[in-house]
This record gives sequence, structure tokens and C-alpha cells, in this order.
Amino acid sequence: MDGLGLWEALSRYNWAVKPKGTAFPYFCSVLMQNAPPVKVRFLMLEGWQTFHDYVRTRADNNFGFYSTPMEFPHFEAVVAQNGSVGLFRHDPGYIPAPIPEGQAGLCASIMWEAFGVMMRIEADSTLPMKFSGERALFARVERSEGKWEDAPLEIPDPAPHVEKIMFRKDSLAKAKDLPFAAGESVEVEFRMLLRSMTNEPRPRSVYALVMVDGASGECFSRSTTSVERDGGLRMMWESVPQKVLDGLIARGRMPGEVKVTSGRVFRLLRPLCIDIPFRLSLHDSLPNVEKTFAAGGGTAG
Repeated sequence: MDGLGLWEALSRYNWAVKPKGTAFPYFCSVLMQNAPPVKVRFLMLEGWQTFHDYVRTRADNNFGFYSTPMEFPHFEAVVAQNGSVGLFRHDPGYIPAPIPEGQAGLCASIMWEAFGVMMRIEADSTLPMKFSGERALFARVERSEGKWEDAPLEIPDPAPHVEKIMFRKDSLAKAKDLPFAAGESVEVEFRMLLRSMTNEPRPRSVYALVMVDGASGECFSRSTTSVERDGGLRMMWESVPQKVLDGLIARGRMPGEVKVTSGRVFRLLRPLCIDIPFRLSLHDSLPNVEKTFAAGGGTAG
């Protein structure tokens, strides 16, 4: 696959592979990498919902709850600049792991068909768009054991994205009773710590919430978390607003402004403005927050 030299051209397209007996198709996507030692990532995304979320997140990085492609459920072939290849399994909130033996055959089947598609695209660059007029995605489908054919996969409408943000009544009551410091600001960020993981047989990714005083730059609240096995990314992100409220209450006064750099954090905190009259603002960068993370902010649980 790497020897074809088509990665850049293929990064504009997506196509699907559906082996016989699988509950859903796998969607092939190429991500060029500008950070050595990785050259390119070949993703095999699992199912329509994952694919829809992937497309919408690439169009708007603040959509939904995914922060990075590594969080989507998929198989991935990582091609290094020295030509070596690693195969990994990705699941939301977990550190990528080598593909389990029981899934290696499935992964090999998908990649073999993808290789065939890539060779055909070398001669016909319009192949991935073959069924676009039918509102369908080009796919290789295994109809019977070892018998593959081109087929259109009709594109279903994506499920609507819904977020449920709730606050404890006692917390809101405490917040409303606090002094209001109109001239003060607080800076808030929630993100994945890329170099951290939990210490368990299947390590989970670690995410940090930091809250910084806008004037002094002092981090007055920091905590780390990971996905729960049942709640996933959704539950984790939906818990952020309550944690921010708890941090403001512990500070002892309400700021006149809360500053964020993430459109997703902005969206999740906006319901809090209904009850607490602070100004919520979105910024390109917050140096105090970046200094906190650079100094290890968010590492205390």
C-alpha cells in the first residue's frame, strides 16, 4: 500500500469495505501526518455512526465529544517514515493497543480489499466517486466467502447530536449566594493529556480540567479523569460543567467572566449562564492556561 505512493491523493476520499458476517461496514480514510516519525495513518472506521461523527468532526473539531481521530472506534495502520508499519485497535477513551489475535484476520481482510481499491484508483481516480450520484458511498462487499464485488452503500441520515447538561440544585443555590466579582475573570480548559494513561491492564486515556485566575495566572483548581466503562466520552464531557461550577464555588466568589479556548467547552458551559450571570467568552489562546499545562497542570487527581 505504501509503495503505491498514493496517500496524498487518497486523503481526499473515503470508501467502505464490508466483509461477510460483519454487522457493519468499515470506512477507509487516510490521514497524512506532519509529525515524525509517522508518515500516514490509514483508518478503518467502525460503522455508520462512527463514520458520520468522523466526517462531522473533521469539518468542525468542536462537534460532538471526539477530540482526536485516535478516539474513534477503529482499526489503524500507522506507516512510519522509515517504512515500518504498526497495526492498532482504537476505542473511545482508551490508549491504542495492538490488534487482538481474534481480530487480526478481519483487519487483514479489510486491508487486502483496500489495497485492491488503491491499485484501481491508481488507474482511475474517479473510482471512489462511482456511486456519488446515487447518494451512496463506493464499497467492496463480500457477498459470499471470498467473493467480493463493487456495491453502493446508501448513505443514511446521521442521528442528531444531543447533549444533556444538568446541574445539582444545591450547587446552583450555593453559587447564587456567592459574592459576585464583576472585574475578575477565570480561564477554563478541559483536554486530553497525550503523555498520560491509567495504570491498568487496558490503559485509559487521561483528561484534565484546569481553572486559572485570569489576573494572577494561578491555577486554583485542577483534576484528572478518564472515561467510565459504561458512560464513555459522552458522560465524561457532560460532567465537565458541574465540575466547573464546583470549582467556582470552592473559589468562594463568582467571576464576571469565564474565558475558554474550546468551542466544545464553550457550548457545554453556556447553560450555566442561564443561572449565573457571568460573561462566557471564546478566545484563540489563553497563555495562562497553556503555562499551566506545560508545567504539568491537570496532573493532580
